[in-house]
Amino acid sequence: MKRITVLAATLLSLSAPTPCDAAIVAKTFTVGYTKANDISQKSFTVKTGEKVRLEVIPTETGSGCMSSIMVPGLWNKPQPLVKGKKIVMEFTPQKPGAYKITCAMGLQRGVINVR
Repeated sequence: MKRITVLAATLLSLSAPTPCDAAIVAKTFTVGYTKANDISQKSFTVKTGEKVRLEVIPTETGSGCMSSIMVPGLWNKPQPLVKGKKIVMEFTPQKPGAYKITCAMGLQRGVINVR
């Protein structure tokens, strides 16, 4: 019985989170999307190494070339703009620069400036 207790205590201590494992809070930007205005905020500034969460809330479904959104170099997979379906892109920029927010074809709709 003593072995089981020691084993259980050891397993619990191995699975317990340490302060280093604490979730890093992302700097969050929430923007809306409409066909007429595209994304509501078009420019963002963040720091290198800072975790970023970009949330896009479409109130209309995009069409044609503007039916998707991505951030080449930070979020390379185009996300479809579907009415009522929130898009969440999380990334941590490693290099400074201006990263365009685009559609899948590369037309610019905004920019994320990394300092």
